[in-house]
Amino acid sequence: WKDIPFAAATLSTGVTACRGNLGVFAFAFVSPMINFVTVIVQFMSLVSFLGWLGLFDSWSSNLDDYHETSGAVQFGISVTYILFTVSLYWTSEVIKNITTVTVSGTIGTWWYSPSEASSCCSSAVMDSFKRATTYSFGSICFGSLIVAILSAINSMLRRAQRDRRCVLFYCVIRCIMLYVQRLVEYFNKWAFVYVGLYGYDYMTAGKNVMTLFKSRGWSTVIAHSLVQKAMFMISLCIGLVTGLIVALASSLVEEVAVGFGASGIGLMAFFMSFYISIINSSTLLSVVSTSTDTAIVCFAEGPAEFEENHPQMSMRMQETFSATYPDVNFGRADGEVV
Repeated sequence: WKDIPFAAATLSTGVTACRGNLGVFAFAFVSPMINFVTVIVQFMSLVSFLGWLGLFDSWSSNLDDYHETSGAVQFGISVTYILFTVSLYWTSEVIKNITTVTVSGTIGTWWYSPSEASSCCSSAVMDSFKRATTYSFGSICFGSLIVAILSAINSMLRRAQRDRRCVLFYCVIRCIMLYVQRLVEYFNKWAFVYVGLYGYDYMTAGKNVMTLFKSRGWSTVIAHSLVQKAMFMISLCIGLVTGLIVALASSLVEEVAVGFGASGIGLMAFFMSFYISIINSSTLLSVVSTSTDTAIVCFAEGPAEFEENHPQMSMRMQETFSATYPDVNFGRADGEVV
């Protein structure tokens, strides 16, 4: 409970920065559609490649011919499946992290030079998006690839657990890999904030941001994720409310549809609307979550600039920080305490 005031102050700062630069929500809003289109393209490529391997020819022939060719075909299918799975995860991570870097760059500009980040489509928003899709795109792809590979491995291990002969072995390996994946995702969260702020490459950004927190003694500060949990609860509530409204509306349609032999429309509408609402709201709220992460990094890096440009919010964050973490100081890199 003692962490709530500082989390609320940080969230308020992030929301204020986003409200002054609403353009940061633009790419986040269209990113699910971009992801959907890329999945369709990748799936079509997968089907074409499997056809080139002769898989569909084997299916259309008799069973004996299939068994004769299944060895080579099965190897090609396995390799293709692995690459396709990695590609799906990689694409999704890249799109998500482009949003992260764009938001971080915009919030950083608002923090240090608020005059350049004070409108919907300010120069801060446009410049941050350009950097994310050009100069920092390689760093985004590299960091995203690591998570994509780990996600693909965990996906294959989850399927391998169906083999009851080795279920314990696969379970232990998967637990270890999930832990490694969460560590990498945690590292990525802060590394990409630094990429957006300063344009460093992926490894340098990760090293610098972790060094920053370590030198400040902020390990306990960044360990909490109250804002992320709050965003999840909001997304869940949005999904439930949307699902219930759509289910109630569709129940009226179902009364008519039953006469034509259709049933279960309300339940199907609830789950579909719930799923779509969760995805859309989580995507948009991830902008707010990233803005709070960026505010924490900037608060550790430049509290003096924050006090100069946004005195009221700075005072609130300083007061709540001191009350929540009385034994932790904050100041500049040279050790000067603010």
